[in-house]
Amino acid sequence: MVCWLGSSVVIAEFAAIMIGTFEVFSWDIMEPISYLMMFSNFTGGWFFYLLMKKDLELTNLHDILTHRFARKAGIRRGVDFDNHEKVG
Repeated sequence: MVCWLGSSVVIAEFAAIMIGTFEVFSWDIMEPISYLMMFSNFTGGWFFYLLMKKDLELTNLHDILTHRFARKAGIRRGVDFDNHEKVG
């Protein structure tokens, strides 16, 4: 789901730049818009790094999400992760 969402965002940004450049506006209008899109992507990656202390790579994202979903599922089922992680 995360890969589909990420791919959809990239495709939507590309489509918005192409439609804005060739059909609605011109490149003179779309250049600052595309710059701001790139800047927001960079800022999102930077905040990810600040919060997670890991680079924004697909393997790191997969490990983080797998651990988070497994932990939430375990808590719903009554697993004591604090005690389990100290032992193991």
